[in-house]
Amino acid sequence: MLSPYEINLFIYNIVVLPVIFLSMVYYFMVLLNFGIKIPRLRFRNKIKKWPFVTIQLPVYNDPVVGRCIKTCLNLDYPKDRYEIVVADDSTDEKTKKIIDSFKGKIKIVRRNNRKGFKAGALNNAMKYSKGEIIVVFDSDWVPPKNFLKRIVKPFLADDKIAGVQGRIKVINKDLNLVTKFASALLLAYYRIWVPLQHKAGATYLGGTAMALRRDVLEEVGGWNENSLTEDADLTVNLLKRGYKILYMGDLKAGGEVPYNLFHFLKQQARWAYGQARVFVEHWRDILFSKTFNIKQKLIIFLTSIGGNLIAPFVVLMTLTGQLGWVLGPMKPFELQDFYRFVFYFVATGGFLAVLGFTLKKENLTKDFPSVFFGAMTIGVLLAITNSIAAMRALLGMKMVWFKTPKWGDFSVLKIFKVLFSRNGGK
Repeated sequence: MLSPYEINLFIYNIVVLPVIFLSMVYYFMVLLNFGIKIPRLRFRNKIKKWPFVTIQLPVYNDPVVGRCIKTCLNLDYPKDRYEIVVADDSTDEKTKKIIDSFKGKIKIVRRNNRKGFKAGALNNAMKYSKGEIIVVFDSDWVPPKNFLKRIVKPFLADDKIAGVQGRIKVINKDLNLVTKFASALLLAYYRIWVPLQHKAGATYLGGTAMALRRDVLEEVGGWNENSLTEDADLTVNLLKRGYKILYMGDLKAGGEVPYNLFHFLKQQARWAYGQARVFVEHWRDILFSKTFNIKQKLIIFLTSIGGNLIAPFVVLMTLTGQLGWVLGPMKPFELQDFYRFVFYFVATGGFLAVLGFTLKKENLTKDFPSVFFGAMTIGVLLAITNSIAAMRALLGMKMVWFKTPKWGDFSVLKIFKVLFSRNGGK
């Protein structure tokens, strides 16, 4: 009869295999990025008449939107060629008052329900938007002065371009361990994964700092109000119709990451659930449509559900690995034990390699100790919550929409409370 230790070791050796496979994928991504530079698109055609642009700002109880509105009002795009439409679903009087202070300079659109949440607000805002190009910012984002001019130019070069995605520059990275780890994940996504998406012709829209051709958006029926990741759903809808989405990797706009563990895990779970639902709803097109080539199918599969399919194995590997130390026979630590530990650490360390490569490219190697610790602690919790979220999506279970609080919404008093509390102000 097998002992508890032998049973645990058997399970570990089984679950570690898919983790090693995913790790190899991560290592391969790093190797590919040695030969792929962040897209730096330049469109030098002289513009005689700039297209009319509508900047849409979906808001729900985010006083920080005042910062975004001020920044958007000062963009260097011709003032008579763009407008700002704030889709305000707020119930918070403070947020409403801040938005109302800009009356006369912006359009304010309000509704008496929150049907479809962000997607619903954006669809409703379209009724009041004049732009032939629609630019979307979340309320905490701060675009550079030349953002509109740069993101609009690709549309003038190719009629098949339906969307253009900018890149994030995290503005609250150094707040605490959660923000450092969260920013490293986001930077890795835009530094490592999105360039590969771009190279394969399957760039995903990120929900903010992006521009869309209005007529194409209307052609596909607007935003999917039943999706928790309406940006991913729209991406697949555009790509399967043969449209292009470009990634401008050197066009950065400042944005925030969640500042405490609860909000971070909830946000990531919502993304995991939403991405998995996109796969469930479009799997036939993703796997069998002739519109997508092999590279696109692989990219879309991995983006929508690939990593989250392995997440449960990461959880089991961690659990059985720790139990192995407890259940194992007492014996002196030998050199072969060290070699075995190094082998498994390297074989399953592809995720850390991605984070390390990202920090090196971003000149943030000083953050690696914090990010490493975050990966070993927060990362395990993330694997658990994302596993649950993805399984719920695959089983057709519902998930409640969740608003991620913005750091910029805080008063000075609350900021000090978050900075000096152990749990990040939860």
